[in-house]
Amino acid sequence: MLPRLRRAMLVCLAIAMVSYVAVLWLEAASMAEVPVAEAFPAVQSVITATHYGYAWMLGAAALLVALVTAALRPGALGLGPASVLRLVALGLFLYSRSIVSHAGAAGDFTWAVAVDWVHLVLISVWVGEVIVAGSITLRSEPAAGQENRVECARYVEALSTSATIALVGIFVTGLLSAWRGLGSPDQVLGNPYGTMLIIKVGLVLCAAGLGGMNRFVVMPALLARLRDTRVPEQGVTHRFALVLQAEAVILLAVIVAAAILSSTPPPTAS
Repeated sequence: MLPRLRRAMLVCLAIAMVSYVAVLWLEAASMAEVPVAEAFPAVQSVITATHYGYAWMLGAAALLVALVTAALRPGALGLGPASVLRLVALGLFLYSRSIVSHAGAAGDFTWAVAVDWVHLVLISVWVGEVIVAGSITLRSEPAAGQENRVECARYVEALSTSATIALVGIFVTGLLSAWRGLGSPDQVLGNPYGTMLIIKVGLVLCAAGLGGMNRFVVMPALLARLRDTRVPEQGVTHRFALVLQAEAVILLAVIVAAAILSSTPPPTAS
């Protein structure tokens, strides 16, 4: 799977770079209140004279480091120097997004930014591993041989454990961020921020429900068959992957809701 995963990583990082430039262009057009086609002078001003521009450059440098280290084709196994550097760069990129979010209103080095950063890291882990597992690593049956099936079983267990840990952390950090944005439970209803927050939470619960079904209903049978000395039933891994694919679609909707939420002023900002 490693060559296929590396290609996917390179494609996704390239798409992220293009999207990141597009975000800057749109943000500059919005700040300058000019048409998108006429935003180039505003882009220069945003980069050199605004906090958003400085944060954007930090994130762009981090993405570039991640792309270069991915292209270096590091060792197949273990966390080599290139892999560690890429993880640090991705963490720095997420930090650059936190400091230009609602959490960064009081400064770049605050508890609100730290909580938001942890939230972004955990949601990236959850969404990323679900998409990768559902669309690449578990899309087909493991290769023949008991050793391959045992390795697949270990991967499935690690996937489930890390997703569960991430979900718990997402709930805690999301609750803290929601409290900071709303100020009080009374603000949940009757404003655009609260409405979008409810939609986002509902989507997260739906995704978590699918993950729970996979963990407690599908996964036990999958692990039993993978560890059986006999050849596992054809399609057993595919059923697990189908649930992951459905979960991934809902999680993409969560990301869209989060993007809308990040551009909606919270009640505490008024």
